[in-house]
Amino acid sequence: MTQHGSFPGRPRGRRARPDNDVPEWAGYDALPQDQREFPDLDPIRGQAPWENQPWPPQGAPQASARQPQHGASDWADPADADPVEVFSERWRRRGSESRGDRRADRRKRRRTLIISGAGAAVVIAVAVYFLTGSSSSSANLGLGSLVTTFLPGELQQVPNACTSVPGATLTQDLPGQPKVAVPPLNSGANSQCTWTLDKPPVYRVLEVNMQAYSPSGLASGDGSATFAAEDAYAEDETAKQKPGPRSGQPAATVTDLSGLPGGNDTVAFEATQVFHVNGATTDVSTVVVRYRNVIVTVVLNGLDHANTGNYGPVSPSVLDSQAQTVAQQVASKLVH
Repeated sequence: MTQHGSFPGRPRGRRARPDNDVPEWAGYDALPQDQREFPDLDPIRGQAPWENQPWPPQGAPQASARQPQHGASDWADPADADPVEVFSERWRRRGSESRGDRRADRRKRRRTLIISGAGAAVVIAVAVYFLTGSSSSSANLGLGSLVTTFLPGELQQVPNACTSVPGATLTQDLPGQPKVAVPPLNSGANSQCTWTLDKPPVYRVLEVNMQAYSPSGLASGDGSATFAAEDAYAEDETAKQKPGPRSGQPAATVTDLSGLPGGNDTVAFEATQVFHVNGATTDVSTVVVRYRNVIVTVVLNGLDHANTGNYGPVSPSVLDSQAQTVAQQVASKLVH
């Protein structure tokens, strides 16, 4: 191993003191000349820097109070101040600044959430307004050319479907003692009632439904309630003529009807269908009437041939005639 230094082969540092009996704190002068690392060089310092030296050194700037930073209040940190107090003051100020930053961040987040929530509320309100329309019965207050309120003559409520069919009609079309099959629905804008008769050989089901449509931004034309009803009427007619492959319904024979109450404000069609399910045959006659923004749907079906029991036969033409009669009677309740 190659040795470096003024004396090759001689240990350096503490190992240069063979007796190793000179304390560390004794300083440079306490070491004998022959045991020094560089005996031929004078020491850089003749004495320890802290011995007999004035403090602070002459010419050095005197300690002064520190300048406040970041807009903080004035406070002094002299050189002779208690270190614990100085540390405590700095720690306190650091905590105050951190809390201030956190409060500022929270305020910023709250403002962001408030603005975002307000924007979302506006979007939802506009969407609901256009989808459901207004329930006000005042004159049109549309946005541009879009109607958003009910127009004069349009209905917001419909009569009770269960009381719209005369008792004599029920007795003729459903001879015996017909029963209300399900609890009737009366929500103001919608009313529905269903009667059934199960007395062999007669099995009948009569359904009456009335629906008043509201203005809608999704409707065709100007979005009025009448246009919304027109769209629903056209969809019903198409669904009867061309039922979907998964609807479970056969294509219907559709015929336009005339002469119903309401004059030019009323249109109607009749759809006749024949269902063959599990060996049974059922004839169904459906009449759909639109009066302004209200659609009346009457469905009368009869069991022509059953797979069990003694039912039928039924005449499809009789079902059609009876369904038309019920539709006329119900529509007359709408016309004022």
